[in-house]
Amino acid sequence: MNIYTQVEQIARSTGEFLREGQAQLRKSDIELKGTRNFVTHIDMEAEKMLVEKLGKLIPGATFLTEEGTVTYAEGEYTWIIDPLDGTTNYVHGDTPFSVSIALMKDNEIILGVVYDPVADELFSAIEKGKATLNGKPVKISSHSTLTNGYIGLGIPYSLDDRGEKILKNAMEQFRKCSFRIKGSAAIEICYVACGRSDAYFHSGLSPWDVAAGTFILKCAGGMSTDFSGGNNYIFNKELVASNGSIHGELMDKIINKD
Repeated sequence: MNIYTQVEQIARSTGEFLREGQAQLRKSDIELKGTRNFVTHIDMEAEKMLVEKLGKLIPGATFLTEEGTVTYAEGEYTWIIDPLDGTTNYVHGDTPFSVSIALMKDNEIILGVVYDPVADELFSAIEKGKATLNGKPVKISSHSTLTNGYIGLGIPYSLDDRGEKILKNAMEQFRKCSFRIKGSAAIEICYVACGRSDAYFHSGLSPWDVAAGTFILKCAGGMSTDFSGGNNYIFNKELVASNGSIHGELMDKIINKD
């Protein structure tokens, strides 16, 4: 069994743990890391499971994790993992939520897996391979304009002046296209990869939110940039992910409109 298949299995088993845990979650299990920023013991346990299982696949690999189960250190191989993306949905008994796993080699993502355990949808991609959903190839949409576009977005925990401006710009396009907030960045990026959505934008994101999804999108033929149009979207907390065709208009009329 190759490492790719093993990572997919690990994502599925962790997702099943999350799905079962949501049904048993009590209010006393929920804590706040900040305003609207929830965490549960299930996040912690899921992250420990991922670190233990993934650590066996590549001995010596380092980890970059949301809940800080292990201390980050630079290495040739680094797992970038989010044990539960969409925690706010999760603690309210809502969906979607997901497990997100990316593998980085020398600062380049070479593998991405995102699993939605409720929908039982496994998005994945490997270096020089194609993006898939439950083993079947996916591709981006061909929609090329904001008019009748289907656009995902997210609102960060802390909304600065620029974030407010971007939301205002989006509202000006409201009659032209449809906007949706699903609540799981990893899933929403994968929706762009499989053609359900035409684009997705968000600020205030962390590497574990986007590393796997943006790699899957790249392998599906899409593109990702930061708000300046650069390539630092994994670590710069800004992401515009799209099918490529709609990217320029989205940047001009929503992200960077004067």
